[in-house]
Amino acid sequence: MILAIDAGNTRCKWALFDPKASMVAEGSWLNEALADSVLPTCWQEAKRIVVSNVAGLAASRPLLSLFEQLKAPVHWVHASHAAAGVFNGYQPPEALGSDRWAALIAAWQHYRAPCLVVSAGTALTVDMLGLHEQPSGGEFKGGTISPGFRLMHQVLLQNTDGIRTLPGMWRTAPTNTGDALYTGISHAMAGSVLLQWQQMKTLPELDPAIVIPCVLTGGDAELLRQALVQAQADMPITIDASLVLRGLFYLERECL
Repeated sequence: MILAIDAGNTRCKWALFDPKASMVAEGSWLNEALADSVLPTCWQEAKRIVVSNVAGLAASRPLLSLFEQLKAPVHWVHASHAAAGVFNGYQPPEALGSDRWAALIAAWQHYRAPCLVVSAGTALTVDMLGLHEQPSGGEFKGGTISPGFRLMHQVLLQNTDGIRTLPGMWRTAPTNTGDALYTGISHAMAGSVLLQWQQMKTLPELDPAIVIPCVLTGGDAELLRQALVQAQADMPITIDASLVLRGLFYLERECL
């Protein structure tokens, strides 16, 4: 069994995988509750542990305390030049976030074709997974980072005097502050994805007629999917809540 852990900026997620890549158990904690977490019983079945941590010491310290109760070796993932069929075009390669790297790995393992990999969490990352010159290889071609839904909302509240926290929803023509905030931020996120999708279609190695799917992950993936539908985005859209965890599994399996 391989235990995969994705320590993000808001939540720490985990999944236990069997050798056939089936997820047999999963769970999560909010980061503020991680220090008080109790070791899940099923973690004792893990033969190897693989971790992506973008939350820093706030996540690594309590995780290390949990790992002390286990005998399995721990692999803290960092992006590399190439792994699991994907080449990394980031400069330098190791500066790419481990969660983005794992998501790209999982997307390539699933599609084996160009796609747009989008994570909608604290930050919104929109990454282009294209083709490498080596046959049957994928390559990270570039991507963008911007504030996610809640971060954009928080910044507006903190830096304006007349905007308050109000419930809202998407509207064609918002007529109150709550709906205006929700719709405006949704539009900003959808626009970021759509523009990067248009940019990806201009990559010289891609056939202009190719259909480029978009795979969404992260806590606000469904919100973003709805925004893209409202924007009449002409792209196949899939949500994969476990994308990073599956990518970590593939990375660790390659090490066996």
